[in-house]
Amino acid sequence: MMEERNSLKEFFNYLRHHDLKMETVPLKEQKDYQHPDDDFDFHAYRILLLILICGILKPTFFDNFTIYGRGKFSFYDFLIRYPFYLEKALKIKNKETKIKDLEIKPYETEEAFSPMIRFLRGPWDHKYPDILNYMVSKNLISVHYSMFNKNKKAFCITLTNLGFETAQKIQKEEPIWAKRMEAINALFRKDAQNNTVELFVREHFSTLILGNAGE
Repeated sequence: MMEERNSLKEFFNYLRHHDLKMETVPLKEQKDYQHPDDDFDFHAYRILLLILICGILKPTFFDNFTIYGRGKFSFYDFLIRYPFYLEKALKIKNKETKIKDLEIKPYETEEAFSPMIRFLRGPWDHKYPDILNYMVSKNLISVHYSMFNKNKKAFCITLTNLGFETAQKIQKEEPIWAKRMEAINALFRKDAQNNTVELFVREHFSTLILGNAGE
């Protein structure tokens, strides 16, 4: 311990003797870098496109593209965040011809760019409430619990006009994401209900459910 103190003292004495300074960038010039997973705009960008491509138009019930079903929404988002699971799902459903369109990069099989957690009925992101509230505040979506057919209600996320226009621009900028979302449409019909998607998760990806053994 004494040796460490002497070394540190010698180091600062050397700086003073040679008039050396440990330079830092002025505070006002420093940049604050934010991890993508903590950036709500990053999440909004992806979710808007997901609703546009995997959502459904039902004028009798919704005034714009809508995804209904909490578990359905979170599993679809999971497949985009973890594209190697999307590849697995396509194989399960005998849709191998869609796999080449995924264009999965090697690094995408090693780590998710935006991780999710195991939850009661499948994958979930604990930041969803904050992310969706942020999107509502920007007038990009509306979140509601509404009828999606004559007999049933569900958790719904609907694009606003601004959200629709923004999603169309994103679609042109993100062709690979768009193709991957179209692959989800090959897995499930656009009017697939929440229980259909959750049943698929239980049967084929049970390890994504809280309490089951992880892969």
